[in-house]
Amino acid sequence: MIGRVEKLLLVWSTLLAGGTGLILAWMKYLARSSDPYSVVGHPWQPWFLSAHVLISPFLLFAFGLIARDHVLGRYRDKRAQKGRRTGIGAALVFLALAASGYGLQVLVGQGPRRVVGYFHLAAGIAYLLAYASHALLAAGARNGGPRVAGRPQARKPRD
Repeated sequence: MIGRVEKLLLVWSTLLAGGTGLILAWMKYLARSSDPYSVVGHPWQPWFLSAHVLISPFLLFAFGLIARDHVLGRYRDKRAQKGRRTGIGAALVFLALAASGYGLQVLVGQGPRRVVGYFHLAAGIAYLLAYASHALLAAGARNGGPRVAGRPQARKPRD
């Protein structure tokens, strides 16, 4: 079980790092500047890059907070079946995402930076999808499973 503070830190850092990353990717790869000599696709691109780089360590910290008890603890627990695949997938993709994020900050060659940049973008999208599916499965498990439209869900008695 994840504590309330850890959950809030993980959710908000995921949303903010993922949001700034997706907006930054749109500005970098899809937006075109009216100035043909500009190296940025949008005037706010440097601001979103700075925001993304400053927010991402909070996500790394939040993941570190839950890694021992939730990720490794649940992985070893044979009773924890709900969300196991999505949780393992999110954790593995997160490791690739973090490693490629650090790689982007230290690589100097244009070719390797481009390859790692595309990999980081793909890993970021994959992490957001895996995290969202894991969170939805966890919410469904807490509420007694998936609900069928039009039928009220029966409450389980508490022990």
